[in-house]
Amino acid sequence: MKKILDIIIQFLFVTGFLYAAYQLFFVFKNPAGGLVLWGDAAEIDVDLVIIRRLYALEFWLIFLGYFIYLAIRPKIYGEAYSLSGRKD
Repeated sequence: MKKILDIIIQFLFVTGFLYAAYQLFFVFKNPAGGLVLWGDAAEIDVDLVIIRRLYALEFWLIFLGYFIYLAIRPKIYGEAYSLSGRKD
């Protein structure tokens, strides 16, 4: 049961930052072309820049949350927990 819960939590984190990256790079894409704005940020609509920054912030918050989860996972599931099922 612990392994299934762990897989579900990790799946939700991964799909969260994949969704944020998709929104950032493909839905609210750079009108001048390319994935990143670089110098084009000065020439595009400020609303688009704000939306892109909010999705970038969402991406990094999900990423940070995922690594915090990975760091505290042994405390949650027990010291000897590992995905391979071996007790170290």
